[in-house]
Amino acid sequence: MTAGHTGDRDCAPIWATIAKLCVAMAVFGCVFGGWLFVVQSRAETRAAEARLPGGGVADQCAIWFIGSSSIHKWTTLETDMMPWQARNRGVNGARMPELLDMLRNEPRRSRPQAIVYYAGENDIAKGATAADDVVNLRAFLAFRMHRWRDVPVVVVALKPSPTRWGNLPEQTLFNTAARTIAAQTPGVTFVNIVPYFLIAHRPGPYYVDDGIHLNPAGYARMTQAIRPALQAALRHDDRASCTQRSPQP
Repeated sequence: MTAGHTGDRDCAPIWATIAKLCVAMAVFGCVFGGWLFVVQSRAETRAAEARLPGGGVADQCAIWFIGSSSIHKWTTLETDMMPWQARNRGVNGARMPELLDMLRNEPRRSRPQAIVYYAGENDIAKGATAADDVVNLRAFLAFRMHRWRDVPVVVVALKPSPTRWGNLPEQTLFNTAARTIAAQTPGVTFVNIVPYFLIAHRPGPYYVDDGIHLNPAGYARMTQAIRPALQAALRHDDRASCTQRSPQP
């Protein structure tokens, strides 16, 4: 009996050591596995941001065209803006507050080379005033200053549309205010596209059947108006890594 109890006592330290080793290995496995999970998750996040349209480090030299359906339906945008890297960020039917919410949800690391902004036409068509649009434009520019500070912005005037011809007075008020705001805001350029779409003071043949959206001739006019303004805005952009990708004057 005494010998048996002695054997049990001799085995006890061994089993205790084995148990401690098992616990240590389990803890190590959890810690190491957790570290691998974090590293993999961060890598996947960075890769996902780089794939986002208009987001991530891979897009630092891209120009974001932000706006409503007049931008979204611009199917030849990338070709029309070559050799710049144009990214179509248009949203069908979008109003100005919705576009701002979209920008607020961009990954923090996202930063475009420049922004071309066309919005406000839908807002007025649905009852907003020019003053409402001005408030929303200021909110967008304030966000741009807070998030990106020196990123150039080209604000595009609201175009005259046959179906929305009755909205022209409010659009004109907004365009006038937008021009003034741009002149007073560093890094912001206003481009007046209205004359490009009028013939004898009426909308020319630049629209599809709905009298709102543009046909290929209309987008050719948009290109003609925006490219010089964008070139002038980028001339003051000092990011050397993107300079060689921009067209020279």
